[in-house]
Amino acid sequence: MIPLTSGGAYLYSPKGIDRERLMLVTSAAAVLESRRRFIIGLTVMSSHDGDTLTVPITVNGARRYVNCTQPMRLIRDWFLEHHDTISPQELEAVRAYRRLSEDL
Repeated sequence: MIPLTSGGAYLYSPKGIDRERLMLVTSAAAVLESRRRFIIGLTVMSSHDGDTLTVPITVNGARRYVNCTQPMRLIRDWFLEHHDTISPQELEAVRAYRRLSEDL
């Protein structure tokens, strides 16, 4: 099991699905330090999906996007490798948009 950090972009490989994807971990540090099996994250997309609550982020120097209305419960053991960590400003924007999405 690899160590996870909030704001980290990781390659995620769900068992039973033949498709790896890049995920942004959004769980708080206290959750990540616990023994909880599930954490919360968002799918990192290569293009903007047109949703008002999609936030641009930078991963490995490239522009990427996360839709803050679609959080997912992710199994900690299914993360494969760390790719990058977004900036504190980007992480705060993601958290702010997540709070906004809760009012939908």
